[in-house]
Amino acid sequence: MQLNGHASISQCQPLPVGRTIAASLVPLLSVQNLSVEFRQQDHTVKVVDDLSFDLKANKTLAIVGESGSGKSISSLAILKLVRHLGGQISAGKVFFDSSHLGRRVNLLELSENAMRPIRGNEIAMIFQEPMTSLNPVFTVGFQIMETLQLHQSLTNKEALARARELIDLVRLPNAARVLQSYPHQLSGGQRQRVMIAIALSCKPKILIADEPTTALDVTIQAQILQIIRDLQEELKTAVIFISHDMGVVSQMADEVLIMRQSRKVEEGTVRKIFNSPAADYTKALLAAVPRIGSMKGKSEPEFFHLPAQNGSKQSSNGRVSVPEYTKPLLRVEGLTTRYDVAGGFLGRVRHRIHAVEDVSFSLYPGETLALVGESGSGKSTIGKTIQQLIKPVVGNIQFGGRQLLALSRPERRKILQNIQYVFQDPFGALNPRKKVGASIIEPALTHGLVDSEAAVNAKIKSLLVQVGLEPEHAGRYPHEFSGGQRQRVCIARALSCDPELIIADEAVSALDVSVQAQVLNLLMTLQKERGLSYLFITHDMAVVERVSHRVAVMYLGQLVEIGTRRQIFENPRHPYTKKLMAAVPVVDPDRRPPAPVMDNEIPSLMRPVGYEPAPLAFQEVSKGHFVATNF
Repeated sequence: MQLNGHASISQCQPLPVGRTIAASLVPLLSVQNLSVEFRQQDHTVKVVDDLSFDLKANKTLAIVGESGSGKSISSLAILKLVRHLGGQISAGKVFFDSSHLGRRVNLLELSENAMRPIRGNEIAMIFQEPMTSLNPVFTVGFQIMETLQLHQSLTNKEALARARELIDLVRLPNAARVLQSYPHQLSGGQRQRVMIAIALSCKPKILIADEPTTALDVTIQAQILQIIRDLQEELKTAVIFISHDMGVVSQMADEVLIMRQSRKVEEGTVRKIFNSPAADYTKALLAAVPRIGSMKGKSEPEFFHLPAQNGSKQSSNGRVSVPEYTKPLLRVEGLTTRYDVAGGFLGRVRHRIHAVEDVSFSLYPGETLALVGESGSGKSTIGKTIQQLIKPVVGNIQFGGRQLLALSRPERRKILQNIQYVFQDPFGALNPRKKVGASIIEPALTHGLVDSEAAVNAKIKSLLVQVGLEPEHAGRYPHEFSGGQRQRVCIARALSCDPELIIADEAVSALDVSVQAQVLNLLMTLQKERGLSYLFITHDMAVVERVSHRVAVMYLGQLVEIGTRRQIFENPRHPYTKKLMAAVPVVDPDRRPPAPVMDNEIPSLMRPVGYEPAPLAFQEVSKGHFVATNF
């Protein structure tokens, strides 16, 4: 057997008895000259073009690149899943040492029956969008147990016990409740942790992690990354890590592969890629990475200074918007939002989820207020309550000096034209039966802001170009875009009404760093030109440090600290704020993080009916910097 040419290894060639993959010079997985195509109406689009790489046992290969570069499609091709998306593998070989089959095989030549025991059992995948991966009509517990029973042949009792262990492993509180919940009853971050639990359930030889921590706050992200490291150390698991978070890549990867426009641009060790990149695109990618601590001593947000590519110039010069701290555009006072939890034989409400509890803050014209905290802390609930998508229990919401909750429905609808929302899950926010052009212009049509076909087409074209897409993309459907591209469509739709306030709920979390930096520059440019205000809901502390004027920290549904960005980042006072800062990944491959503390259980927000928490007391430690003292 020739070790320097995998093409000479027969698909059915067995491994020598007693020989382990780790001891062999043959990679655990070898992708050779892989090409994937999608057929359009009148042409073929090649989304992966002649891609080759090797993955060794107990090593982590990070695949990085802009949205639409082919990262996710290449991983789906390894599992022969692209045909379910309408694509086909036009060339290439994928060699894998299968314990189940007892030989080295070309996965692309296997039948569906032969692939089934490999998928999930030997090669598992954490998908990018958990809401589209979990079945909405089955409970979380059923879906975890189904995987265990399919691949591990466990009894119902054994599968249930193992499912509880997995829920605890990914740090979800109240495992019994989570197992009985349906996907829509969990937050985006909680659903992602369920997907991670399913992927880890069978202890696979290869774990393909497609943006596994995108929806997670930094504290849970640190824990999940540690879980993956522990699994890799214990089982010698190999990991293909697809991510746009360069801080995470620098800490997790042994090798890094950079992709752009369906092709491999550069490949090397993590230290070589970060310390001495060769390709211009890699250099531009690293220049776009927000680095925690880079804004120390600076009072205002700052544009990303991006190098020009392909002769184009990046708009990243000049000062950002200076807020008008006179009269607030938005004032939230004593906002409380709770969800009833029915239970028992008669389905009576015995408990409530205290999602948001007595939260107050103001947002000024031209200001970016970042709302940060772990998943399930109430950040998104606040945004949806302001947008009138959720009715609060008590509290006041003033916008432009008017009480939103006291207005009639027509008056509220007119005011809400000036408040637009960018949702966390772009696939769920777009109508799959509508072309994206129609979805983008729909808010403007609803509010009567365009009155002719020419105006409609011109506005759609302008908005697509502004968010880095092409005008011809207007005729495509949501499933024809990558996750990052769909998020840009949602941002374009939010801009269509020329709003005064945009509630951005993880608006850039699905974007690769280069496009993320361009979109953030765009948002700051629009803020400067139009006086836009942003309620920026996110878990990415490095982005928060770069773009926000003020920061509000949420924990368990309550506000625990608020102040200017500089006050929060340079002088955090609340213990939870300090914990958030300590968990932020640093973009430095030579600084591997210490293992996070994982023995503390995240408290549940569920309380008995009638429970009323004590109001928080705040101390002003410096002008405009308030910290909860009795939490």
